[in-house]
Amino acid sequence: MKKIGIIIGGLLTFTLISVGNVYAGGVGTTAADFLKIGLGARASAMGDAFTALADDGSCLYWNPAGLVQLKNKQLLVSYNSWFAGIKQGYISFTLPLSEEESVGVGTNYLDMGAFEGRDEEGTPTGSFGASDFQLTIGYANKLSDKFMAGLSGGILQDTIANDKKNTYLVNAGVLFFTKKSLSLGLSVQNIGSKLSSDNLPLTLKLGVARKMKSLTLAADISKPIDNEMYYSIGGEWSIRKDLFLRVGYKSNQDIASGIAIGIGLKREKIDFDYAYVPYGDLGNTHRISIVIKL
Repeated sequence: MKKIGIIIGGLLTFTLISVGNVYAGGVGTTAADFLKIGLGARASAMGDAFTALADDGSCLYWNPAGLVQLKNKQLLVSYNSWFAGIKQGYISFTLPLSEEESVGVGTNYLDMGAFEGRDEEGTPTGSFGASDFQLTIGYANKLSDKFMAGLSGGILQDTIANDKKNTYLVNAGVLFFTKKSLSLGLSVQNIGSKLSSDNLPLTLKLGVARKMKSLTLAADISKPIDNEMYYSIGGEWSIRKDLFLRVGYKSNQDIASGIAIGIGLKREKIDFDYAYVPYGDLGNTHRISIVIKL
């Protein structure tokens, strides 16, 4: 299975070159911006610093190499009540095939609500909806005791009224454990063809995480092709074995302070996570995730 490492290494190299080439042409806009909204309440509460952790079903988004960390079947259901009436849902199912291999599938849906349509003269023509949908399938392999690699990819559909546009995209990532409590992660998100005439929000992420007895610390550096580099930091404090407090911060946020907080409750078969992320005048966002271990 060393081929998977070679493939992912090639994708990461290609992305590094692509980020430089696209950004060199100037900062622009990208399509499917809903892909920039982080998935999972735990990751959100930690300021999106999750590249080197990636240890729940949201890893299909953050770093697919994390799939192989999941030792049992898991169902993750997440809901995001975003600002301006926007709602997002995410469901994933992960399945370990062996000690070295795991697979997963996930769906990401964003509903932007109803808009009032008007013709060229400004006359109302009725309301219409807008939404985005993504279906992802992932695979990860444990190449050694310290090194993991993974891929996730699928189809993306953007819908505005009766106009539907489709494209394909891939995420690739690696995890490296310098020791059991310290991990490094590298992932590239949204490698794919254009949606209509616009680029996808290709993003390169580098992260580090340290797990201690009752405290987990994580930090990411992210470089999107259409904006400046930013960093994320987060912490998770285990008050008890079943109760967690989380806090995070993400820099360069034009419409928010970048601060996030959250809480987690763990049971034998079910985990519950909540994240609160304020966006200033736009309103507050609330994210809930439930992980069911099967």
